[in-house]
Amino acid sequence: MKHFLKFAPAFLFCALSAVPSFASGPPVRGSSNNGVDSDAFNWNLMGPTAAIPRHNGTITLQTQIVCTNQSVAAAVTGNTDTTTAGTCLDGNYTFLFQIQTTATSLTATLSNLVGFTADANLPTYGLAVCDNDPNNPAAANTLQLCTQVSGLDISGITATPNKKGAKVVFTIPTIPAFPAGVGKQGQGLTFVIVEQQTGPFIAVPKIAFQ
Repeated sequence: MKHFLKFAPAFLFCALSAVPSFASGPPVRGSSNNGVDSDAFNWNLMGPTAAIPRHNGTITLQTQIVCTNQSVAAAVTGNTDTTTAGTCLDGNYTFLFQIQTTATSLTATLSNLVGFTADANLPTYGLAVCDNDPNNPAAANTLQLCTQVSGLDISGITATPNKKGAKVVFTIPTIPAFPAGVGKQGQGLTFVIVEQQTGPFIAVPKIAFQ
């Protein structure tokens, strides 16, 4: 097994080139930014979880934790420190929250952000979108939660981080009918937060709805 740092730069270039672009709307992060099915042991730390009801049953929620830089501690060659088991060795986490809802509009707030720096260009927040290349099915990521947005209008959705970087507020004035993804991509709206944490324990963001 190769150490993730040896191939990250080349992989990142390919992944970023596949991310869909939109004239307006929230920042979007392609699912292949984190890896593909064949190297899931390196990036998939936990999940996706089973859907649970939230907001008086009007919302179902699935979550997943990914090691942004393919640094699942148990998969990094040469790592023998058992205290790092169950973590991303470099502390860089991608948190995914996928919802389905019967509501026609919604506000979702992600808070308790630790090690979060708002960057709309990278991005470190926004929507996680499915960016599989149909001409290269071997490079697909079907194991990560993401939103199928092809042909849909997401321009009205906003993602607003506060100045202190303590929370991000997503406003969805109209909720499109998102099609189902492939494999474990799920179906619905998928929020993403990327953090660089330094503590020994994983600080998972909280999500609340209005």
